[in-house]
Amino acid sequence: MAVAVNEATHKAYFVNHNSSSVTVINGKTGAVIGTAKTGAGPEGIGVNPATNRVYVANAGDRSVTVIDGTTDTVVATVRTGSYPQAVVVNPTTNRIYVANNSGHNVTVIDGATNETTNVRVGQGPRAIAVNPVTNKIYTANYGSRDITEIDGVTNNATFIDTGKHPWALAVDSRANRIYVANEGSASLSIVDGATRAVRNVAVGEIPFAVAVNPVTGRAYALTYAGSTMAVIDGATASVIRTVPLPERPSAIGVNARTDQIYIANQRASSVLVLDGKTDAVIATVNTGSIPYALAIDTAANQAYVANFNSDSATVVDVPARQ
Repeated sequence: MAVAVNEATHKAYFVNHNSSSVTVINGKTGAVIGTAKTGAGPEGIGVNPATNRVYVANAGDRSVTVIDGTTDTVVATVRTGSYPQAVVVNPTTNRIYVANNSGHNVTVIDGATNETTNVRVGQGPRAIAVNPVTNKIYTANYGSRDITEIDGVTNNATFIDTGKHPWALAVDSRANRIYVANEGSASLSIVDGATRAVRNVAVGEIPFAVAVNPVTGRAYALTYAGSTMAVIDGATASVIRTVPLPERPSAIGVNARTDQIYIANQRASSVLVLDGKTDAVIATVNTGSIPYALAIDTAANQAYVANFNSDSATVVDVPARQ
C-alpha cells in the first residue's frame, strides 16, 4: 500500500494493491468519500496540488491512472515502462515522473497533455524524488549502487555513486541535499545537489526509510533490522543521536511546520510522534495491523497511515507542540 495527501483539499488517497483501486478519505472528517478503479497492482502514488490531479503507478499493467481530485474519478490512463513502482510530481512544471523498476527507466508525463518521454536510468529504480526549486529529479537504483539525476528541462541523466542497494530517497530543497538510504551497506549517502559530491554516514543495519526537515536541516533514517532512528545533521554529515524504536519501523514522515516526526512501526501496530527538538516521544497512536506507509498534511497537522494487513487506514491527529 501507499498513501498521498493533497494539502490544498485535505484529501488522502490510499492505494489498494490487491483490489486495484484507490480509496479517498476526507481528512476533516476521516470518512471514506470515494473509490477509484486503477490499473492492475497499483504501488505508487503522487499528487499535484496545483492541478488537483492524482497519479497512480500500476505495476501490474505498465500504466499510470490519472484521477481528477475534484470528482475523484479516472480521467486518463497513460502507458509507461515495465513495472512502474514509484511516482513523483513536480507541481512547478506540471511534470510527472514514474520509476519503472523492471524497465530501468523513468517515464516523464506532461501533465497538460499526458504525452510521455522515457529516460534511461540505473538498474532497478525503486524510489524517486524531486527538487522543485532546482528542477532536478532523482531515482534510487537498487541494482546499480547509484542514483540518477534527471535534468527537468533537458531530461539529461547523470549517475552518482552511492552505497550498496539504494532503497529510499529524501530531498532537502532548501539546502539542495539528497539523502539516500543504502539498504545493503548500512549507510546514508548525502549528496550535494550543486556539486554532486557524496558523503557517506553509517546509520545502522538495513536503513529502510528516510525523511528530512528542511527548516532544521536534519534528516532521519530508520533502520529496519536495528529498530532505530538515526538523527543526521545535514551540514556536517554526522549522526548526532540514535533513537531506539519498537521493532521493525517501516515508514517515517516529518511535519516541518511543527517540527514533529511520525514513525510507523510494523510489529507494534502503532505510530510514534516525536518532538523534533528533543527526539522524545510525545504520543503513541494505535493503528491497524502492519502500518506500512504514511503521508502528512502539514497544514492540518495530520498523518495518514496505510495498514497493510488489515486493509485499513488510520488518521493521526496530534496537537502541535506549544
